[in-house]
Amino acid sequence: MRHTLLLCSIAILATACSSNNFTMVTTTEDNPWVETTVYDDASAGAEADIIVDLDAVGQTVQGFGVCFSELSHRALSKLSKDDYNAVMTELFAPGDEGANFTICRMPIGSSDFALKYYSFNDTPGDLAMEHFSIDNDKETLIPLIKDALARNPELKVWGSPWSPPYWMKVNQNYASRPMNGFMRRPPQGGQQRPVGLPATTAAEPSFRASFAPSSRKRLELDNLVKDNGLDMEHMMREGQDSFIQDDLYFEAYALYFKKYVQAYREQGIDIFMVMPQNEFNSAQNFPSCTWTAQGITNFLHHLVPAMDEEGVEVYFGTMERANRALVDTVLTDPQIGKKIKGVAFQWAGKDALPLIHESYPELTMVMSEQQCFNGANSWNDFMSAWDLLKFNMDNGVSIYDYWNLALFDGEVSTWGWQQNSLISVDYETGAFKYNYEFYEMKHISKYVRPGAVYLGTAGSMEEAMAFRNPDGSIVVLAAEKTGEARNLTITAGKRTIKVNIPANSVSTIVF
Repeated sequence: MRHTLLLCSIAILATACSSNNFTMVTTTEDNPWVETTVYDDASAGAEADIIVDLDAVGQTVQGFGVCFSELSHRALSKLSKDDYNAVMTELFAPGDEGANFTICRMPIGSSDFALKYYSFNDTPGDLAMEHFSIDNDKETLIPLIKDALARNPELKVWGSPWSPPYWMKVNQNYASRPMNGFMRRPPQGGQQRPVGLPATTAAEPSFRASFAPSSRKRLELDNLVKDNGLDMEHMMREGQDSFIQDDLYFEAYALYFKKYVQAYREQGIDIFMVMPQNEFNSAQNFPSCTWTAQGITNFLHHLVPAMDEEGVEVYFGTMERANRALVDTVLTDPQIGKKIKGVAFQWAGKDALPLIHESYPELTMVMSEQQCFNGANSWNDFMSAWDLLKFNMDNGVSIYDYWNLALFDGEVSTWGWQQNSLISVDYETGAFKYNYEFYEMKHISKYVRPGAVYLGTAGSMEEAMAFRNPDGSIVVLAAEKTGEARNLTITAGKRTIKVNIPANSVSTIVF
């Protein structure tokens, strides 16, 4: 009934004039993804709420996507064969139906949403990388990426590490700080070594109420880490180089990247771009590594030439601080600054984006990870995600990636963090659902195609953005946040149309 009412409210303003060149889809809290092909072809010269400036051309869009992770692979593996095929087709198959993801991220080694800590070489002192291996990924990430590529052979994949091999770090541990409640002193007799993943106290999956006010489900699985083996003395902090600052280690780590690219290429997966470190300012209790801007620049002196040999681009990132000086240190370096092709901003570093884009307009701007929130997958999260998406597109972002593809409903990560995902899977039944933020991504990724250009907008409707696709079609996204339905007149060049958007909604209009 709600779907019918919404379609009727849109059609009330129409003059029964329909066109194959017009599409509109709207998401509200009660009715995600409602489509209509009816519109009002307004007269030329009507006062417009959204004026698309066809001459105000901004960045060229390269694509949208998500990150591949081990926990996403595990959740999707619970689906039936038919459901799995439907989900993967919806996410990655090009065409008129699905989300059309075209650029996706992967971790180089373990991330905080891996099943456990691992790297591609955990043999201490093996600077020649004789024990390098991607065997772990052959069980999880590689099958998932291959299934995505089977739907879209043109899918582009990029990677960044959360942590180098632990033995390349000053504290000899994959983490940068102890787990909460485990701020232990080191044992007598010297430096504590990594202990891997100690046995969890949760031998079987269990559900318990969250401490959050929303009282959401919390699923703890048997790989939950209670102690990462790090003590107070060997904590690392923001502003420190956790990586051993030695040319021998820099060369070995560059070789590590090179072997990663080569090994994945042998699996039929081309890596088109890498970044040196995920969130290099964040000292986390999961795989992480802090760097100074100068320290990471020192490493890039070795990484950039290694990637040049493989035909792989290097971007700087990921930035999670609003401090442009961290980027300037790299980009003004006389040896490698001009060879960096782009800059990536994690959601917490977005405030540095406008200044960097203005100062370096020739570089590709990337949103490496949309905000992960706290697992509620709520409507409020959806609207906050809209704000982040709009901010990024308004400020020059060409590549926009979401974080968690799929998780079990209520799942807590290996290191204890509950986050949002595009898809939730019931651990017991294997049933799945698309969450609100899936529709947030689809609202733009389905219709704004690679090669589209961002266009300026004006008018009374400020919650809007516009693009022109390579085929000439205009895509307008608009959000209604006041709680009242609104009639919109949209003008782009000589074309003017009139639509209705419901209260508290996000809409995409293509014409």
